[in-house]
Amino acid sequence: MSVKLARKIKRFRKEKELTQLKLAEKAGLAQSFLSNIENGLQSPSLKNLEKISKALDVSLNELLK
Repeated sequence: MSVKLARKIKRFRKEKELTQLKLAEKAGLAQSFLSNIENGLQSPSLKNLEKISKALDVSLNELLK
């Protein structure tokens, strides 16, 4: 996974003042999975990226650009 994408997810999460747990709950994902994504240890599927973008209230395009 791109380090840039991991940083964007974390930046958007912090801008929205969400913890990893709150974002994971909103996205329907495990907190440990979200942590691994943010730390570049796991790559999310497109489906999970869509869930994360919706939970962050940002477009998928915004996350990926």
